[in-house]
Amino acid sequence: MSRWRRLPGVLWLLYFALRNAVRAAYYLGAIPPVWTEEGLRGPWIYLGMAALAWALAFGAAAGLWWRRGPTAARWILGGMVLYQLHGWVHRLFLMRSPFIAQSHGFALLVSLLTLIGTAWFLGLVHGRSRV
Repeated sequence: MSRWRRLPGVLWLLYFALRNAVRAAYYLGAIPPVWTEEGLRGPWIYLGMAALAWALAFGAAAGLWWRRGPTAARWILGGMVLYQLHGWVHRLFLMRSPFIAQSHGFALLVSLLTLIGTAWFLGLVHGRSRV
């Protein structure tokens, strides 16, 4: 597999790196104290550091995928599974609202589609013809 065929997978992983970097800046920045004034509480430092760690992990995964390709695919998919499990721990134990409780089904669907999309971008899912 040429490096240019790995580009969609790199962009997919960089999307998650950028998304978590923005979340880290959001949680560690000036926004949460404003929320505290509104009466909302949360473990902001923990959430910010977790998002920063995932941003670095996805950035490293994108570099690993670009350089090593298929030999790293299973490790990267394992990392995505851990990321989804970490998100579900947050969802079940840190998020308390009626909306969160009502949207578990949709969140599960998004988690599964994210894992399938990751496997597809990394070339772990192959289409087979039935001839």
